Amino acid sequence: MFTLREVLDLASKIEHNGEAVYRKALTRTKDPELAELLVWMADEEAQHARHFDAQRRKLTPADGNRVMEEFSRLMLASIVGDQSFSLQGIDFSKITDTGELLQVMIDFEQDTLDFYRLLASLLEDETERQALEQIIGDEEAHIRRLKACRDQNLACHRL
Repeated sequence: MFTLREVLDLASKIEHNGEAVYRKALTRTKDPELAELLVWMADEEAQHARHFDAQRRKLTPADGNRVMEEFSRLMLASIVGDQSFSLQGIDFSKITDTGELLQVMIDFEQDTLDFYRLLASLLEDETERQALEQIIGDEEAHIRRLKACRDQNLACHRL
């Protein structure tokens, strides 16, 4: 139904949306520790987006129906739009506990991961599905790292 190229476009958009939310949240907090965590997370989202963009550039141009490709791309883009999954409606200025902030980040990453898993089920090509599974593995590792930060009450950059 969808190609890896389209999924990578969407993944990049999701990561850019997350980065934008974290950077916006930076303007709403005065707590230096929370600000440090938000900068770290925004940087991580930007890095993920660059990774997805680089993977997309490695793909050979599609030889298929360009009209259908564009239609699929627009359909996927309309699904996500500027949504940021579980970050929607979060008032970061009211978060005063590092553990609470980390849990918000974990929830966002989990929502993103679940969405990528859904997309993987829509890919018809096995090679493309396996490539998306690598992305899913990256997101799972990100969640593990955030949970370790939360559980050990550490700043994430120290891990």
